[in-house]
Amino acid sequence: MVDHANPAVSTPSSARWDPAANWHVTLGFYGDRPAQAVDDLIGGLASAARLTDRFELSLAGAGTFRQDVCWIGVADPARALPGLAERLREGYATPNQHAHNRFHVTIARAGRRSGLASAMAALSVYRGPAWTVDQIVLYRSDLGAGPGGHPLYTALAAYGLG
Repeated sequence: MVDHANPAVSTPSSARWDPAANWHVTLGFYGDRPAQAVDDLIGGLASAARLTDRFELSLAGAGTFRQDVCWIGVADPARALPGLAERLREGYATPNQHAHNRFHVTIARAGRRSGLASAMAALSVYRGPAWTVDQIVLYRSDLGAGPGGHPLYTALAAYGLG
């Protein structure tokens, strides 16, 4: 929808909402890697998973990055995510991770003038139910290859915690 008082400004309905199948909490971003490096990474992930007990998370809060990426925050009462993320990134992840240790689920993207920041402010008090995290999954991301031009995420490996 376009704001008819100012046609150059789009409204939150113009957001490109991410499909629920793409929702995830990123703990590390590894960039493009050759096959051997992926095999080494998978071994490191398996080890990190074994060293981590199951824990609970919930969704809590909301906001935007750069006024155009909508996110829902992650509450981590046991503070398990920072240590797990560090183990998963160690020696493998790209430096200067986006939103380093600001754990969240991206739900939509839109232009910078979309008005999403004010719409997301209404969700800043949101608190969702808890769930138990019992595995980590390594995904390959193929940008633009998914439905509607969204990324296509393909699971490469999954490891149970503990």
